[in-house]
Amino acid sequence: MIMKVTAIIAAAGIGKRFGSQKPKQFIELAGKPILFWSIKAIISCPLIEDVIIAGPPQNLSEVEKIAQPFKEKLPIKIVEGGALRQDSVELAVNACRDETKWLAIHDAARPLVTPIQIEQVCLMAREIGAAILALPIHDTVKEVDENGLILKTLERTRLFRAQTPQVCKKEDLLKAISYIKETGIEATDEASMLEAIGIAVGIVQGSRKNFKITTKEDLLLAEALINTNQEIQ
Repeated sequence: MIMKVTAIIAAAGIGKRFGSQKPKQFIELAGKPILFWSIKAIISCPLIEDVIIAGPPQNLSEVEKIAQPFKEKLPIKIVEGGALRQDSVELAVNACRDETKWLAIHDAARPLVTPIQIEQVCLMAREIGAAILALPIHDTVKEVDENGLILKTLERTRLFRAQTPQVCKKEDLLKAISYIKETGIEATDEASMLEAIGIAVGIVQGSRKNFKITTKEDLLLAEALINTNQEIQ
């Protein structure tokens, strides 16, 4: 049976660290908004059957304009996002069709993910229940105290940097959302929500190209990669 997945693109952030007057997902990257590239990658994965974009309430018309060219290929619904990422994801999940079983949640600010990576993480999730793209940490990692003094060196062989998409069953994510709301946990990604209710989450190795655009330096790197079609392994 072919796996059918609803993609949720979290695009409601205001990007304070980017230092721009408008949200970074609307900043141009190689002539197109960052959000454009994320939508393009998502809908190019054959397992994705529809898309929900959670955008900033004050910029929904701009999200609609960016998404419009892609609506010929897949159904795309646009909803208002919330103050926190977890709020935006909840609003998008609530907008899903009743028959939706699988969700793939992706950051709008990760425009260089590939359709193959999206497919791989979806298939891993189908196998074990939930999965994310992630990268092993190669640098030596230090834990420090409030004064910036090193407390200890962490064992890096078991440390990974989480990426997106993060894929899981809709029913599991709804349970996790309910739990973190009850307990007051602030989750930075879906995997941490699922972990909180004891759901096992697998890892599919991602790519250094699938980085999150956070600074203007990140934007320059992403533009160089698109312009040269260079793959970072």
